[in-house]
Amino acid sequence: MAACRRCRSDGPYHGRAGSLTQRPTEPPPVSVVDQEALLAEFEAEKPARKLTGIPFGVVQVLGAALALLGLWWVFNPISKQLYLPLFAMLMLATTFLVYRGWGRSNAASEGQRPDQPHLIDWLLVGVTIAAFGYIVFDWQSFFRRSVSPGEVELVVGTVVIGLVLEATRRTVGWIVPAIIVFVLAYGYLGPLFPPPFDHASYAWPRLVGHNVLSTSGVFGVPLDVAATYIVLFTLYGAVLEYSGASKFFLDLSFAAFGQSRAGPGRTVTLAGFLLGTVSGSGVATTVTLGGVAWPVLKRAGYPREEAGGVLAAAGIGAILSPPTLGAAAFIIAALLNVSYLEVLIWATVPTLLYYLGIILAIEMDARRFRTHAVAIETPPVRQLLLRYGYHFSSLIAIVVFMAMGFTAFRAVVFATGLAFLLSFLDREHRLTPRRAWAALAAGGKGVLAVAPVMAAAGIIVGVLTLTGLGLKLASIIVAFAGGSLLLTAVFSAVAILLLGLAVPVTASFIIS
Repeated sequence: MAACRRCRSDGPYHGRAGSLTQRPTEPPPVSVVDQEALLAEFEAEKPARKLTGIPFGVVQVLGAALALLGLWWVFNPISKQLYLPLFAMLMLATTFLVYRGWGRSNAASEGQRPDQPHLIDWLLVGVTIAAFGYIVFDWQSFFRRSVSPGEVELVVGTVVIGLVLEATRRTVGWIVPAIIVFVLAYGYLGPLFPPPFDHASYAWPRLVGHNVLSTSGVFGVPLDVAATYIVLFTLYGAVLEYSGASKFFLDLSFAAFGQSRAGPGRTVTLAGFLLGTVSGSGVATTVTLGGVAWPVLKRAGYPREEAGGVLAAAGIGAILSPPTLGAAAFIIAALLNVSYLEVLIWATVPTLLYYLGIILAIEMDARRFRTHAVAIETPPVRQLLLRYGYHFSSLIAIVVFMAMGFTAFRAVVFATGLAFLLSFLDREHRLTPRRAWAALAAGGKGVLAVAPVMAAAGIIVGVLTLTGLGLKLASIIVAFAGGSLLLTAVFSAVAILLLGLAVPVTASFIIS
């Protein structure tokens, strides 16, 4: 056992997380080439571009500007009617440069075209700056015309809706934009729907005014949450990532479990939980975890499909894991008018039950698939905790600051500052000006995965509010339940489950 955990001579933070040591009875390890091929295949399917040159520099500046705007708002709050259009302008412009509208990233390697923004992407950036610049320039007058927008406001509002739909399509696909188009059609063609879903028809200017020229649509609660809570937490996660926290969490997970039959699955589960406490993103956690843990699961004897299931289940738990949680947690706090600390406490028990369920399933799968131990060469747990355990400090600090009465905004900003200072304890991962700039840009870009969806979901909320459909659906569920609280909860859960099959977590929660 000691041989499995001896420390590498060049230190635990040189190279990839963990070093695999093959046993004679095990299948051959996945070579470095195979791992790189798997990661390259995943990167090719991602909608985000691998930018270089001037476009990369522009995106870095825009990403850093997003993060700095969020930090500036915490200490210098301005009207949300000014702040949200500013945030949306930077966010959408960056999205059109980062996320491709079509094609795959391996087109460049096949000699078809470089993976850089096209002319249409730059045109969309220009249109975004023009439309939102108009709103920012005359924001007080703009938001007074929601009931009867003028011709210019109508054009600008229509363009804003189109830009939000396109950005959403690029980040999460066609389903959410299709739902929004249907919802807008429902608002416009209300009398054509059968009872009890029919309603008075709303003209296009009224729909645009309600969804763009007010705080009930695009600039509503969902985008507000993205521009205040989420951007700060993505910045915090980026600072931890660049300071070596993710590497530490992975090594700690590899070292925590013995070389038992279920050890690889347990390792993946613990790593998913630890990484999830930082990222709050199920997709990001799964990607980070998969690049390192997939070879381990493969060597342990897991079939490809089951290994993918373990990685996905462990990674998606990030949306439940305190203290960062996912975007839905911030929506809960905003809609229920409770503190984020309360939501964090509520999430603790479901998180523990969720990962306990995964552990129990892994124990059964280890026997069903006859998996075997994989020797993973890492430093002992004690050595890792003594040397790099300070990475837990900023996570604890978030809870402590909120318990002391600080807002969630300031708590995460102060925790980010603490993580920045602690990074200088590790010479390899200290946040020098160059690395700090990269972390700042990564934090701003991290919000792009959810912010367009949040803006789009605001349109759905706006139309449901305008037409009264939300109250009608709630009344229908209560009527079917016959006044039973238990049946109401069950029917609601089934409806949300069906909705979640088609749309992302955040959008599903906002719609429901």
